[in-house]
Amino acid sequence: MPPWFDEEVATLERRSRTCRGADRLIVFYGSSSFTLWAGIGDAFPDHDVVNLGFGGSTLADCLEYFDRLVVPLAPKVLMVYAGDNDLDNGASPEAVRATLAAMIERKRAALPGMPMAFVSIKISPARFRLMHCIAYTNLIVERLVAPMPDVTFVDVTRRMVGRGIEPLKACFAEDPLHMNREGYRIWTKTLTEYLDALEREVGPLRRDPDTDRTT
Repeated sequence: MPPWFDEEVATLERRSRTCRGADRLIVFYGSSSFTLWAGIGDAFPDHDVVNLGFGGSTLADCLEYFDRLVVPLAPKVLMVYAGDNDLDNGASPEAVRATLAAMIERKRAALPGMPMAFVSIKISPARFRLMHCIAYTNLIVERLVAPMPDVTFVDVTRRMVGRGIEPLKACFAEDPLHMNREGYRIWTKTLTEYLDALEREVGPLRRDPDTDRTT
């Protein structure tokens, strides 16, 4: 178990305890693209959400902490974003796909029937050298989950690139790895479209107006 995340994960565990038992909880789980999403509850005002992102994490790290962070909350929907740190650390696209497959199996064993969305790996200016690797990873992950009724590939990347899959600089902060307000606006729009479509399929996902939002 990666020891450098222990303190942050313990903080997330404590913060999320108040969410246990929520009927329509949507969990955002993954790396810093979720961690840095300030006011995520305001982006989804009609939903009961909790942000369990922990910065610098890989998809493999997310699998490692899945039982501690996700399973106790028994969410209505799980949103996952991770994978670019794996690729930057030298993992192959096939390794990322295998890790996701293992997470899906873990989900099915612990939380059968829970819808899960894998948010496509973004192509940032800072990691443009990995663009072909990222594009291929997204392709094989999309093919992996395509026949799965409980898992959806949500493509945010196509709205964040121009010709030649070059990242749109307007979507990224000065660092230029993470997103700015425009990048998160695209994510909000795309993920809201997914939630609206899912709600038509599985029933109500919007929060009960008598409950408090969680961020």
